[in-house]
Amino acid sequence: MSRETEMETEDEPSTGRLSGNALGALFMLFSAVGFTAYTVLSKTLTEEVHPVFLAFWRAFFACLLSVPIILRVGISKMKTKHPGLLLLRSLFGTLGFTLAIVALSADFNLTFSQFNAISFSRSLFVTVLAAIFLREVVGPHRWGAVIIGFFGVLIMVVPGVFVFWTPIAPSAAFHLDTGTICAILSAFFLAFAIVLVKTLSAELSAVALLTYANVLSSILLLPFAIYYWSMPSLETWGWIVVMAAVGFVAQFCYISAVSIGDASFLSPLDYLRLPMATGADLVIVGMLPGVNVWVGAGIIIASAVYITWRDRKKKAQKVTVLEKRG
Repeated sequence: MSRETEMETEDEPSTGRLSGNALGALFMLFSAVGFTAYTVLSKTLTEEVHPVFLAFWRAFFACLLSVPIILRVGISKMKTKHPGLLLLRSLFGTLGFTLAIVALSADFNLTFSQFNAISFSRSLFVTVLAAIFLREVVGPHRWGAVIIGFFGVLIMVVPGVFVFWTPIAPSAAFHLDTGTICAILSAFFLAFAIVLVKTLSAELSAVALLTYANVLSSILLLPFAIYYWSMPSLETWGWIVVMAAVGFVAQFCYISAVSIGDASFLSPLDYLRLPMATGADLVIVGMLPGVNVWVGAGIIIASAVYITWRDRKKKAQKVTVLEKRG
């Protein structure tokens, strides 16, 4: 076959097959739908059981679901040389998703859209933590984006400080309810877990990391689950299993998306969770988020997308330099 024929064959689009980005976009869409359903189920179930009790069973049932996957890929894939880091990652991950369930619980007034908007600050925390603990070089552009992003968080969670909403009492402007604090801490701890994953992913697959996370989370949460033990109805047990399954599938879809597609292309698609969460607020709570939530979320998303773009540009420059040297 001639060189010209080879080039023509390469340029022809493959029929019946999706590109990595297209398939990744589908997985990301399923992930966004799954996480939205997961948060709705979490908030509903906390009306009957304690959030920590729910968090334990979410991790435990996810463990059972991951067993067939591990048996398929092989137990040998679970070996690690960094058990301490793995335990630390699981501790931060456990704190992150448990606080997320607490923040969304029926005990607080945090809406789905507010929670999701706050959760987007994870990428900002990741940039800061990676610079501190992984010694990643963060330039002035990305630091500026991080600062602007956290300004968006302030607009969203302390709206009285700005012009989007004036509280009745001046002191109310600086009031942070417990649900909002838990949501911010959840984003921080999950960001810490993501930073540790960057180190552990060099020797463990995404599925292995997910399995370890659920196993260790179950162990860590068991004493607290016993303390907050309750006897839900058979129907509630069924919904708890559904919630765990939906959360597991959403996580698996997210991992699959980022593993086969371009992160800079797929990351913005994750923000589809915000309009989905807004729809859930409208249907379930019967309300829409205030202007401060939209403005703050918009700033956070713009900052996160810019950080992702800068990171991709930096990696592309490194590859170009290596090619020139070669």
